[in-house]
Amino acid sequence: MPRCPTCSADVDLATDPSAPFCSERCRLVDLGRWLTESYSVPAPRANDDESDDEAPLSDADPDAAE
Repeated sequence: MPRCPTCSADVDLATDPSAPFCSERCRLVDLGRWLTESYSVPAPRANDDESDDEAPLSDADPDAAE
């Protein structure tokens, strides 16, 4: 049986409305961790060469936006 990612309690995925969490409380605890950036998704670092492809804002033509 799968376990709740917050508290490790057993979760019945077929009958629990809060699945994959064991309760609404655990669901909200997990959401709070994402919102406070306790959790994060790793992103690849951009190479310096890739950023050179974009024109700097100071060189942009101000009349082009009109």
